[in-house]
Amino acid sequence: MSRSQSQLNPRQRVLAALSHIEPDRIPFAWNFGTTPEMTKVMVAAMASQSVDWLALAKTVDDIVQVAPCYTGSALPSHVDIWGIERSSQSYGSGAYDEIVRYPLSGIHDLAKIRDYPWPDPHAYDYDHFRDAVLHGDPAGQKARKLAINVCGNPFEIYCWMTGLEESLVNLLLYPDVVHTAMTQITSYFAERLRITLDKAGDVLDILYFADDLGGQQNLLISKKTYRTMLKPYHRRLFTLAHAMAPHAKIMFHSDGAVFNILPDLLDAGIDVLEAVQIDTTGMDPIRLKTEFGANLSFHGGISVQNLLPNADPPTVSRMCRELVKVFGKGGGYIAAPSHAIQVGTPPENVLAMPRAALGDAGYGQLWLQHG
Repeated sequence: MSRSQSQLNPRQRVLAALSHIEPDRIPFAWNFGTTPEMTKVMVAAMASQSVDWLALAKTVDDIVQVAPCYTGSALPSHVDIWGIERSSQSYGSGAYDEIVRYPLSGIHDLAKIRDYPWPDPHAYDYDHFRDAVLHGDPAGQKARKLAINVCGNPFEIYCWMTGLEESLVNLLLYPDVVHTAMTQITSYFAERLRITLDKAGDVLDILYFADDLGGQQNLLISKKTYRTMLKPYHRRLFTLAHAMAPHAKIMFHSDGAVFNILPDLLDAGIDVLEAVQIDTTGMDPIRLKTEFGANLSFHGGISVQNLLPNADPPTVSRMCRELVKVFGKGGGYIAAPSHAIQVGTPPENVLAMPRAALGDAGYGQLWLQHG
């Protein structure tokens, strides 16, 4: 580590790591962070120690997510811009918004799909976005990540509009239906991305895309189906992003066992895999780093499925340090939980993650700032 590396700010640290240069320490990010219910648990637990949890969590995070503000017409209660309706469903210790109406379900008429009231990509305050980004972090301390709802999750949106089972069936039996809808969805994201990058691309570091392609044991769809049905839309968005913001890194979120699709995702244009759910089949850290580490960075890996809810703090710390050792060699790693941290996770395990990434000295300084 050089003297200059020992004085990196969070943004410099992230940019170094994503350029496959080992920074002074591994960057850390919360990404999905804690669920609302778990956030309340953390606030209460830290208040008992006279620590402001929300301030501490914000300071520890090396990345800030940004997006232009919505300025369109008011939406009906529980309905989003795509016409998807959700309802809050309790799971005992918390609640999730579950879809109760899929607006494209059962529709195979291509004209009806084209004529659907698709959202307006211009219904956002792009003109003031760049100033808002700079005002939110005038010193440029944090790496700036453009949110998924700007960059795109086209197949995920299609599944939410249609229903997962029906969407998977349509991929095989009604490909024209999928292509028609995916063209509309991707065009929306392409226009949002184009305007945003035209207005503020120079102040953005990471462009955050998503589509869940993996399950616990395998891909949700075959590689052949991905290449013919989804990859063209990913390539369209990634190509636009690289052309308009060549300095920015394309981060792609996918849950699950996606090892076998990574060559295709790299070919489509991703730079960073986010989530990295190592509990799933084939997602061994050493294997991932060995096979893809020269060209791909990793963001995540700290298991919210097994490690955080079930281990003790020393084990969490040890496993985090092992991930840092494997993924962080030669750069290319941002330590982060693999998804949202749920209620039932011990607060001390949540704290062990940034402590392992920052080191005791750096973490102790932040603790003093917010105590």
